[in-house]
Amino acid sequence: MIRLFGRDNKIRKTVAIVLCTVMTALCASGCAGPFTPQPVSQLPQTQDQDTGFILYGTYDYDSTDTAVLVDKNTEEGTLTFLNRTNHRRYTLGYDGTTGFYDRYNSLISLNQINVGDILNVRFVKSKRHLTLASLSPDAWTKPATDQYIFDSVKKEVTIGSDIYKLADDCFCYSGKDELLYQELNNVDVLTFHGIDSTVYSINVDKGHGYLRLSGHEYFVGGWIEVGTKFIWKVTDDMLLTVPEGTYNVVVSADGTMVDRSVTVKRGLETVLDLSDVVPEVPKEGLVLFSLTPSDATLYIDGEKADTSAAISLTYGLHQLMCTCDGYVTLTRYLSVGEENAGISITLEKEKEASDVSGNTDVSGNTATPGSTTDVSGNSSVPDVTSTSYYRVYINAPAGAECYIDGNYVGVVPCYFKKAEGTHVVTLSSPGCNTRSYTISVDSALSDMSFSFTDLEPQNP
Repeated sequence: MIRLFGRDNKIRKTVAIVLCTVMTALCASGCAGPFTPQPVSQLPQTQDQDTGFILYGTYDYDSTDTAVLVDKNTEEGTLTFLNRTNHRRYTLGYDGTTGFYDRYNSLISLNQINVGDILNVRFVKSKRHLTLASLSPDAWTKPATDQYIFDSVKKEVTIGSDIYKLADDCFCYSGKDELLYQELNNVDVLTFHGIDSTVYSINVDKGHGYLRLSGHEYFVGGWIEVGTKFIWKVTDDMLLTVPEGTYNVVVSADGTMVDRSVTVKRGLETVLDLSDVVPEVPKEGLVLFSLTPSDATLYIDGEKADTSAAISLTYGLHQLMCTCDGYVTLTRYLSVGEENAGISITLEKEKEASDVSGNTDVSGNTATPGSTTDVSGNSSVPDVTSTSYYRVYINAPAGAECYIDGNYVGVVPCYFKKAEGTHVVTLSSPGCNTRSYTISVDSALSDMSFSFTDLEPQNP
């Protein structure tokens, strides 16, 4: 009960009326059911005349988008997005009123949202304020894979057995660096984000660096093995693209083998100096080959071999190629390190072969050559002194050293013989960061030209 005290009846009546009105309003608001939020464009806004501050809630917005997150600036409290339709970028501020959700509408923290994610966002456009961001339920992710092939001509990427289009402004990033998708290398481990049949962003989980040989004149014509997967024929001047990591690197020629531990860092050059190596007296081992079918022909380092008896081979790496009509040609790499060994090679019939891509050494390890080699032992990088072929021109950046699939071809502008397929163009210049690009060369009977951006100076 409310009791009113006072001498003036008019005052008591007036106070009672005011209190009744307030109580009636409170009861009415409590009985009207839960509040239904409206977009900010439909809400009356009360603005503090002194500060101009407006408190927004999760449901206050006048604009929506499904976009790629391309930057998180936690110091300034901003997120930058890439619109998938008009290809424009825009930055929104966030604060404690902003809601972050996963694809199932469960509340999460901003730390659980990463650059490259595709988000559904709500925001107040005039104030550039983000009120809600959630992982898009329509988006898919292919995490940490090296099973992909880029086709820069068609602007497509094959991931596993599926083919996807690359968005015109596909966002690619490595750490804090934004890249062109052509700067990705087939040795990188990547995460793909997309919607339907289009890839909108690519993250480099494990990137690549570069390995340069120095003082290796004795080993020219021999072989270099990086870990258990990568094999190249040693040339006078070479710059190899290698996944970041620490490897045992074996360089061998004429019976001399050198085994060094090398660490390759993302985006950086590592130099392996072999000038201190003293050549050894060549050691040899006897290898007896058994071929199936028996009339198959075996080439060792480009030379036809007589397999009727054991063959003496110097210690180190040798390339084997076995051929026979009606069978799939097999290329392998043989590492000789014992006095006696026996090797069996069985060819598959052409109609029975289901996968003839890649090469396998005699121990069963996958061996991916950095540049292919024909049966004469010559590098596949063509002789540019001939003119009876179509060319691929590298026009920029001028003055940079150009390497094709790890082999030096000249100073930009330069060219090399056109050969259909995927090739890695590596550009290097003193005082600048080395960069590499993956290009797709078509089979058309015409020349092709490529130009790349200037190399960035190294940080002092």
